Amino acid sequence: MKNSVNAKEIIKFAGTYISVAIGSGFATGQEVLQFFSVHGLMSIGTGIISMALFSFCGASLLELGYSKKFKSNTDMFINYFGEYLGKFFKWFTIILMFSSFVVMISGAGATINQYYGINQKIGSLVIVLIVVISVFMGINKVINILGNIGPIIIIFSISIGLITLIRNFDNLGNINYILSDLQIKAATNNWFTSGILYASFNITLVAPFLVEVGSTATNKKNCILGGILGGCAYMIAAMILNLGLLSNIQNLYNQEIPTLILSTEISKTIGVMFSINLIAEIYTTATPLLLTVCKSFFKEGTIKFKLLAIIGAIVGFLGGSLPFGELVNFVYPFSGVVGLVLILGIIFNKIFYNKFKKARRINIRIIK
Repeated sequence: MKNSVNAKEIIKFAGTYISVAIGSGFATGQEVLQFFSVHGLMSIGTGIISMALFSFCGASLLELGYSKKFKSNTDMFINYFGEYLGKFFKWFTIILMFSSFVVMISGAGATINQYYGINQKIGSLVIVLIVVISVFMGINKVINILGNIGPIIIIFSISIGLITLIRNFDNLGNINYILSDLQIKAATNNWFTSGILYASFNITLVAPFLVEVGSTATNKKNCILGGILGGCAYMIAAMILNLGLLSNIQNLYNQEIPTLILSTEISKTIGVMFSINLIAEIYTTATPLLLTVCKSFFKEGTIKFKLLAIIGAIVGFLGGSLPFGELVNFVYPFSGVVGLVLILGIIFNKIFYNKFKKARRINIRIIK
């Protein structure tokens, strides 16, 4: 039935949400380190704030896509903010998504270089080629790929974090003392604002793609449940990984890819498996980012669309040679500030504006 809950579709949407959001920043541990671990045990509160925002906004964006069926995936900004401010957000988001695509390519190159000893540019080139091929395949096939990979990624990340945490649990008792002697790049200096900014920059990145994913849904309930499940699962994995990092922070804080160090310490076999998982995580974010940028200008599958994808891949490859950690620290916190406005727009539209429209319709019927 059209209005019945479809567990398979819910899991697919949740998996897609996770896959798009997770990216190289989360996968390598850089995001978790700079937004959460730097705040010690207060990072648990940071995670709770982010989880609430991820779940609410994910459900709202998927539902919006189902309800509106926009012609362009960036028309959602005009729906939230009106013509002028909406156009600003549209262009800002396109720039942000492409900048983040560059971060993904840099992260892929750094991962392949650190673990396999292959030149970073060769690693970046391999990912770029796979992403372009996937973009050519189109939105529906990309959703199916991401929906299947997402749950696997989460299970792997949780396992690595849990094993490390169990092994080094006693270190958490002295974590504030240990952190005071370390110089860690911090996205923000406050645990509360860090939780808000972490969610806001991620949601800004995934918003247009989630709206498009929602347009493929069979009913509204699947969108809401998929968004909530995806947001909760993502942040549970992030918090377990965060505690794992904290339990061994003195050996990880200055590493480009701390999660790879964690997995290798467990065993070399796990390290190899995690390196593959890491590359998959980067791919699952890089692909929808480039796809969304291209669809903002041209219809999917056209010659112009494919040409823009190739040009974007070339520019992304060239930009991906920049240091990964520095890119994360520069691009993401700034994006979070602007993304906060988007979150406020989603909350206002969902809670207040829709209620106002409903009350206005009731008043009009009464008058008539």
